[in-house]
Amino acid sequence: MADSQALPETQLASEINDQPERKDIITFMDAKWYNSAAEGQINLFKHYTGPLDLLRTPNKNTVLHVYITAVQNETEESIEFVKLVISKCPSLLAEPNIRGETPLHIAARFGHNNIVEFLIHSIKKAQYEDLERGAEVSTSDKMLKKTSTDEDSALHEAVRNNHPQVVEILIRENPEFANITNAAGESPLYLAAVRESNSTASKILEICLSPAYTGPKARTALHEAVISGDADLTRKILDKNSSLTRDQDKEGWTPLHYASYFNLLPIVEMLLEDDNKSAAYIGDNYGKTPLHLAILNGNSHLKVVEKIMSVCPDCCDLTDNRGRNVLHFAVESGSFKGMRLITEKPSLANLINQKDEKGNTPVHLVAAFGFEDCCLTEHHLVDKKAVNNKNLTALDVVLETKHKSKLPLPGLTARFLKNAGYKRGRPVIQLKSPDSKSIVDNELIRVFKETSKSHQIVATLIATVTFAAGFTVPGGYGNNDGPDEGTAILTRRSAFKTFLVTDTLALALSISVVLIHFLLALQPTNRKIFFLFTWAFIFTVVAMELMMVAFMTGVYAVMPHSSSGLAATICAIGSCFALLYIYLLKFCLFD
Repeated sequence: MADSQALPETQLASEINDQPERKDIITFMDAKWYNSAAEGQINLFKHYTGPLDLLRTPNKNTVLHVYITAVQNETEESIEFVKLVISKCPSLLAEPNIRGETPLHIAARFGHNNIVEFLIHSIKKAQYEDLERGAEVSTSDKMLKKTSTDEDSALHEAVRNNHPQVVEILIRENPEFANITNAAGESPLYLAAVRESNSTASKILEICLSPAYTGPKARTALHEAVISGDADLTRKILDKNSSLTRDQDKEGWTPLHYASYFNLLPIVEMLLEDDNKSAAYIGDNYGKTPLHLAILNGNSHLKVVEKIMSVCPDCCDLTDNRGRNVLHFAVESGSFKGMRLITEKPSLANLINQKDEKGNTPVHLVAAFGFEDCCLTEHHLVDKKAVNNKNLTALDVVLETKHKSKLPLPGLTARFLKNAGYKRGRPVIQLKSPDSKSIVDNELIRVFKETSKSHQIVATLIATVTFAAGFTVPGGYGNNDGPDEGTAILTRRSAFKTFLVTDTLALALSISVVLIHFLLALQPTNRKIFFLFTWAFIFTVVAMELMMVAFMTGVYAVMPHSSSGLAATICAIGSCFALLYIYLLKFCLFD
């Protein structure tokens, strides 16, 4: 008989190395019945007289699991096959596979609307029969809400695979589906928001009065709607439950934190409406508020900053766990526009000299980051003599930073702060020279000596190039017999004369630099070292400048009149670089 050929279980005996016989029970479904179930051959199953619940695959899938998985396009015949199987074996409605998935899970996963409706109808019918028999608890009702080993309900499967029609069928039948969370802590609404399925999430919000919004890491569906940038879904969730704006995830971030961080101005405006404004005052695990996150992202987020400040102006007073206010954060981001936005508001004047837990005012941070020409340093309310916990002023901070980085010059920021009227507090490490009243930093002198070798290399290179150029003059030498034999051809041109003068000066200055650095090692006092190093630096820059001029005039001298445009272009390019050298020389000198 056909039935006897479809035994669902068999025993496999094996004997290895004379060990006692081991018996493993392997569950499988005969290929004939497996293929028939996959193809939906209803006539073959009409004549099957054995127990259908014993036909199982290794993963405990029944013929109903196999068939529903294999269905591609639902037809009337699809429902007929399911009807036949259930009529022959009603228990298959509740039979799970090895992963705890019932046929309803499979039908919901693949979006088989008609099969889902029929399975629910069959479940309800079984429920009524249970009640008629006087059962206290309906096993069929439990089966409808049954979850897999991952605690996924049929609604989770429908949402995960984006089947809005199946979602609607399930939650209209039992709205409690929307309150079930799986092992990962995901509610169906959260899952829809994560997967950016607006239509699915909208169905849940429309039908369910109070769906679960929870997700893993303490995030809610509102968090995910904001992260996805979905303003429409954000609005729908807020209309349903506006209190979610204050919910914090494990990082302490509210939905407003994410909206501010991702520069989502329309969503920021939604989250700050009416009674939701309190979210602007909530700090994360590090004390950072949404305003802090927005200003930290610089000029691109200034509209969000302005919106938060206009709706909740007093949230500007909040500081993070380091004691830093919004002006500190504006400096950290390097946003000069952000600094100006804050300092121009008279009501925020108290922030200008406010210190963090290390005693640093915003101007101390300006110095530490090396900013210059900053509106904050020139503000009339700034305390230019304020010191931090190390008793350092802003000028001390920039000089100390330069010393630690071993740069040979204090830099542009120090000059700017000095010109702005900032004074030094406690001196760093200074030594008074025995033969001079001036005070020179010992650390700076050490750096001078370390950089002397590199300066000598530069000066030697310039000397070599200019020396060679003096004997390989532009245009070459004349070959005619007479008193002018072997002389330069372009001697009478003004550009050539300029070439010779500038090349000679560059050679002389570069050789002087080599001599100065040679003498540095013999100097007994810091003052002389400082003096010689300064002039060596100036000579090097000037020699480079003259070498650039020599190149331009030399090229110009050999160019024909027909190529005056090209010659002018070369001179213009060289002049730009020459001006750059002058700019560097001006701002890199010692005061």
